[in-house]
Amino acid sequence: MRYFLFFAYALLGVGHALSSPLLDHLGQAKNGDFVVLEANKTITLLVIRSANEHSLILEEISAPPLKNTPISWAEWMQKRAPGHTSWSMMEIALKDQEILEAYSFSRAAWISTAPKDSFLATLLHLQLTPLPKEKLRRIGSPPLEGELDLRTVWTPPLVVEGKQTKPVVFDAYETIWPEDGSELAGKAIHLYFDCEGHSPLPYWVQIDTGQITATLRAIDSGHGLPPSCYRALPKRVPEFLGAPIKTKNGGLRFTLKTPKYYKEFELFAIDTTTSEKQIHQLHHLVTPNRNESVTLEIDVEELNNQLQPNHTYTWLVIPTAHNASYSELTKPFLWLP
Repeated sequence: MRYFLFFAYALLGVGHALSSPLLDHLGQAKNGDFVVLEANKTITLLVIRSANEHSLILEEISAPPLKNTPISWAEWMQKRAPGHTSWSMMEIALKDQEILEAYSFSRAAWISTAPKDSFLATLLHLQLTPLPKEKLRRIGSPPLEGELDLRTVWTPPLVVEGKQTKPVVFDAYETIWPEDGSELAGKAIHLYFDCEGHSPLPYWVQIDTGQITATLRAIDSGHGLPPSCYRALPKRVPEFLGAPIKTKNGGLRFTLKTPKYYKEFELFAIDTTTSEKQIHQLHHLVTPNRNESVTLEIDVEELNNQLQPNHTYTWLVIPTAHNASYSELTKPFLWLP
């Protein structure tokens, strides 16, 4: 998951700092585009599962080096990726440059997207700039002092559908990790993107640690990878954070813990005083807070119009257009105007 988070945040850094040529890489992404990376005795298959102007969903499968490279990555996935050690999905909001959701299928658990819980979250705000010519790797021994450097610029090897292709043009970018006390503090990071559209994902990532150079390199890439056995990224449900609180104006205020991809909500009061259990939908104002929480506020006039004095109610909240993600507050609430 560590490499997967790196690429996700690297893509967000691209959207934050660079102009249209690099953004075009992401704009041309299509469902099923993939790249297979190798680093530190681990291979990682990254697949774009959904791509539009607002967001990307990436799927990641990691495994130790396979004894026999699959003839077809699609077949390997459809066989549930024999030998894999992790399998995850992540949704990225491009405009807001943040990770909305991350879920590990191998652990059957959601993964925290908070910066404090993600080692590489600071890449959200790092700028990627074109790698200067003098920093580009070249092939052969360096020239003597005073001589022109006529060496050919090095480019990463490009493998498409298992076959190495002729050299193509790459865009190279760099960024510097901030001094945050981590093992990457102050380190230079270089990313290479193919300019000919073989993949919208980086083909080569190089991290200069000062003593050694750590590299993530693509060993394969392609298009049209079919859906895997996990067809969708699981969504969390909103949660009530305690009972409603009366406002100074006589209204009610609810606080919800909720993922940021839910923007609007439908709020219902269920009358439990009678056996009929009448349901009332209440209009409310939504106010986003920090740390994935929102408040829903109902004014007193709406409450008086919808609720009966001295009746008890339970509450139901449903994110708009996500009917399966409802949440209930079953503790009885007595309405006293």
